[in-house]
Amino acid sequence: MSNSHTSSPSHLNNVVGDTLITRAVDNTQVPINTIYENQPAVIIFFRRFGCQLCRSYALKLSNELMPTLKANNVAFVGIGLEKFGLEEFMKEGYFKGDLYVDEGKKAYKQLGFTDLGWFRGITTLFTKSTRDWNAETTKMGVGGNLKGDGFQLGGTYIVGRKTGEVWLSHPQKDYGDHPEVSQMLDILKEKLPSFKSV
Repeated sequence: MSNSHTSSPSHLNNVVGDTLITRAVDNTQVPINTIYENQPAVIIFFRRFGCQLCRSYALKLSNELMPTLKANNVAFVGIGLEKFGLEEFMKEGYFKGDLYVDEGKKAYKQLGFTDLGWFRGITTLFTKSTRDWNAETTKMGVGGNLKGDGFQLGGTYIVGRKTGEVWLSHPQKDYGDHPEVSQMLDILKEKLPSFKSV
């Protein structure tokens, strides 16, 4: 298992498998394990649908990663912590995978994602990775807003099918902390012998 941070489950089933999330397209509730039941998955836990850094990360992955995932039958899934801003996020096409909402932040809490609080939330704006990602976001021309839960961090997971064996665990340390697309592709190539880049 490739692990960017110290504490991570070895399999998502052990921690959040039965946790219910709401599918954006039809508003039905399903357990998280349905995401990776039949295929490996890249799962992004977004901080906030209105966050411009989340939007640019979603757009980058949609452009640079999703075509390869689709060609290799790997699910591409985004989970947010509230419905607030979801409609605009979908309408503007930032994320081209399947979207869900974890109302009440159940999985966020179970996976131990950090809620920064007011003071750390403000100071985190000035970390190098946040400043770097903000510059990238500006170059991409992606905007956002400040509505909703602004201090909850998310994360990126790559998991295997059935049990959700964790191949990559990357809980965010700050707003701009994301794994590189090249790292994600390398892990998928290592774990899936037939995996081909597009």
